[in-house]
Amino acid sequence: MTLSPNRPPGSTVGRREDGDISLGRIHQRTTPGTVAGVLRTAILDGTLAPGSQLREAHIAADLGVSRAPLREALSILADEGLVVKIAYKGAFVAEVSAKGMAEIASLRKRLEPYAIELALPRLSGAGRTRIVRTLQDMARGADDGDLTRTIDAHMSFHRVIYELSEHGLLLDLWRSWESQLQLFLSADHQSFPDLHDVVAEHERLLTIIDTGDLEAITREIDRHVHGSTDAAPAATAAVDGSQPSNA
Repeated sequence: MTLSPNRPPGSTVGRREDGDISLGRIHQRTTPGTVAGVLRTAILDGTLAPGSQLREAHIAADLGVSRAPLREALSILADEGLVVKIAYKGAFVAEVSAKGMAEIASLRKRLEPYAIELALPRLSGAGRTRIVRTLQDMARGADDGDLTRTIDAHMSFHRVIYELSEHGLLLDLWRSWESQLQLFLSADHQSFPDLHDVVAEHERLLTIIDTGDLEAITREIDRHVHGSTDAAPAATAAVDGSQPSNA
């Protein structure tokens, strides 16, 4: 049985008769990048739950690949922060904490308006094309009910702003929390009854950015990021197994 239509080409995911998750065999040229893509999607759509162990023998047999590209793939995902390797224990899907998300949100509220201010002169021409393309990708993901694609586009929208700021340290900070935020969003987006709401939120944000009103932009970023933070207790409970807080 296929559980997700959003798997990368050449693989399917399902549940075997013994109850174990099956990622399905890869029916294309096997590279570490291909294997990492299958695992990345399975992590972000929740098929591979946060904290779960990634057993090399099981996954290699399931995907029909050798251990070498799998180990390289796990290293790629570890570099992205989606996988944690523990000596003598193995590899595990990374977990997200409410505290970590609150810390990221507190930084974003202060730094993202500055990144937007720096990016404003470049949010036209090629820069405009780049950010509009992320909205188009987000909309296509929402139209297809594709959670992973919607998350990727959501991340790209904000990443483009940091890139257009042309401030190296700001971009490094974004990259330092990107993977944790991506894991959070994989749970947070599931709280939206309609993925088109995510698109609407970013269209609204871009409209306010276009005004160039820095005070309005700061207020909107506070609201935009604060909205995600409000969802953090429920979302992090979904990914780390804790009970949501009503505080």
